[in-house]
Amino acid sequence: MCSFTENWYSQLFPKKACPKISYTAKVSGMMSNTNIVYVCLFFFVIIVLFKMLERQIQANSFPVVEQQAIRVLFIGNSYTYFNDLPWLTQQLAASAKAPKKLETEMVVIGGATLKNHWKRGEALRLLKAKRWNYVVLQEQSTLPITNPQEMYKYASLFDAEIKRVNSQTVFYLTWAKQNQPETQQILTDAYMSIAKELKAKVAPVGIAWQKIQEANLKLNLYSSDQSHPSPIGSYVAACVFYITFYENGPVGLSRRIYSSNASTPQQSNRIELESLSETDAQMIQQLVEYIVRKI
Repeated sequence: MCSFTENWYSQLFPKKACPKISYTAKVSGMMSNTNIVYVCLFFFVIIVLFKMLERQIQANSFPVVEQQAIRVLFIGNSYTYFNDLPWLTQQLAASAKAPKKLETEMVVIGGATLKNHWKRGEALRLLKAKRWNYVVLQEQSTLPITNPQEMYKYASLFDAEIKRVNSQTVFYLTWAKQNQPETQQILTDAYMSIAKELKAKVAPVGIAWQKIQEANLKLNLYSSDQSHPSPIGSYVAACVFYITFYENGPVGLSRRIYSSNASTPQQSNRIELESLSETDAQMIQQLVEYIVRKI
């Protein structure tokens, strides 16, 4: 080709030499550029695939963490903080075969009513400051008997705020005093009535107490003042709250009753209050499950 080109070119331009064109250099340059493009594309694809994989892992793992952790705010008085009921419920959840993470906080004042908590404002501030799955409302022990209208008023006010932050109300249905067992039905009716009206959940602790006392009179659920819970009484309450929060029966959970010695529960801070026999623990757990599922 070059010879033909030279002859043709020399005829047109006899005084000039045939220009030399390096095809090898051009092809080599093109191949070099192509290789660079392929390498860039390869790394780009790798980065895209890595990002997609990272997002998929996050999408799969994040909901699992959220599902395992249930956050509960307790609002009440000494029936809640005696024997540290919220922490005791945490320990039961942790003792399950598939341990469950329960995070709790409480706003409690001895003898406080829901009206007291509403007026004081601390419970409302904490309610709005954090995200809660459940908010437990516990009225003063005798107010549902003596003044149910006041209970309903402030329960309704709290429930409206609880719904506003996309949480769910749980009423802590308490027990009759030891020397006034006939008032249990009044307490039960008061709590069940307001819960039905507000479409809230009920933790029927008082009903469970009543049935357990009937099944085994040797189990003393009361402290010496015939009002506050003994460690076993708080254990029954914790079993009720466990099934209320998780909808799993408490059968098989720990039968050792602990309290905490600090705001952050740790093994070193545990105080063992009592250890139930296997028979008593099973009876409590089975009765609690039956009662809560029946409500």
